Amino acid sequence: MNAWNLIGLSAWVILIAYFIFIVWHIRRRHIKAIVKSGRQVPASVVLVDLAEVAVLFLATAGLVWASWLRPINYRDSHAVTISHSAQPLILQTGDEHSFYVRVHTGNGKNPILYYTYWTEGAKYENNSHNAEVSSGAQPLTPRAAAYPWSKKYLKRLDQTADQAYVATVTARYQPGFLNGLGMHVGHIADRFSILRVPNDTFVEIDPVED
Repeated sequence: MNAWNLIGLSAWVILIAYFIFIVWHIRRRHIKAIVKSGRQVPASVVLVDLAEVAVLFLATAGLVWASWLRPINYRDSHAVTISHSAQPLILQTGDEHSFYVRVHTGNGKNPILYYTYWTEGAKYENNSHNAEVSSGAQPLTPRAAAYPWSKKYLKRLDQTADQAYVATVTARYQPGFLNGLGMHVGHIADRFSILRVPNDTFVEIDPVED
């Protein structure tokens, strides 16, 4: 584990210890108040209970936000580091035509598209959450535009790889307090691939099975 992530681990341990403490403390305080007064718990004791629970709630909300809900800011170089990679696609021979990408549609009201493609010596699978086929005049698709790309880089790939490549952008969490609090340092924040083909005829689409 990266040393920065010990911040988050320590925070969760402290939070659990605090939860155990306030359960014990509230119970002890209530028993003491009842024994002392001989009747119901005074309002002042209840207010202390609420204050301790509020601190627990805020601390839990902060850790949940840092761990799972914090949005990724691709422009913040202190939060994430951006890298790009690309590989040429290998043409495959089908029954009716040759193709670079095979698409299989999942079931459901909003089905996920599953992509299969080949590079030199390897076969890959991806889905429409993390990739998109680009077959138009411009390599950058509307969904891919949400990620940081260099148009010059993609244009150069179009020329050198004959518009048949997979280009991937990867965002990786940088060392820092908030990333450490979420135990993200060193892990991949997000990844998206453009599956570039010359035109739609180089995409093999498999229909949904009955």
